[in-house]
Amino acid sequence: MPLFKNIMAILTIILISVSAAHATDLTQAANIFLYPKRFQVANMELKTSSGQTVSLKDYRGKVVLLHFWSINCPACKVEEPLLHQLKKNFGPLGLEILAVNFVDSPQEIMGYAATHGSPFPVLFDAGKGFGLKVVNMSGRNTAFVVNPMQEAILEVPGFPTTYIVDCTGNAVGYSVGVARWNNQAAVQLIQSLVADKKFCVAANNTIR
Repeated sequence: MPLFKNIMAILTIILISVSAAHATDLTQAANIFLYPKRFQVANMELKTSSGQTVSLKDYRGKVVLLHFWSINCPACKVEEPLLHQLKKNFGPLGLEILAVNFVDSPQEIMGYAATHGSPFPVLFDAGKGFGLKVVNMSGRNTAFVVNPMQEAILEVPGFPTTYIVDCTGNAVGYSVGVARWNNQAAVQLIQSLVADKKFCVAANNTIR
């Protein structure tokens, strides 16, 4: 089955990354894991709080934090100001943060975005069939982002979960729980990803 095959592939990548990165400064100090080998993140079509339909491919050429959250998530509220500051510091250099909510209703999400004035796009399902599917894995419940064909794209074991995606659309790493984006190791990682502007611009022009 496509879902099962995709889940096995995703879990293999995650287990390898945990083994390879458990001793790094990023993991210990910032709760961020790096993949030993980057992989392409499948495209998603989502809707913004302003009603615009966007695609992940629209952000090629930028470094993206793909941030999965929910309104009633205490840890998400703790991480939110760190993400706001990160966007303020690195947005002009080519960083975008996409806050994806597959849990709350569109009305709740739009209301939250209007009240809190998010400095980055707040996204939800655009009626294209993207969403979360909860799966029991050996007695442990976890969730996967699935596409309209019910194929697993990314694992979201809890909120917040954030994937770091480079300017070519490849996943660099991830965090489950609050990532300490103000930690020096995390800042250096983002700096390194946005530093090569020529590479990102060239990648974006090639895709377009």
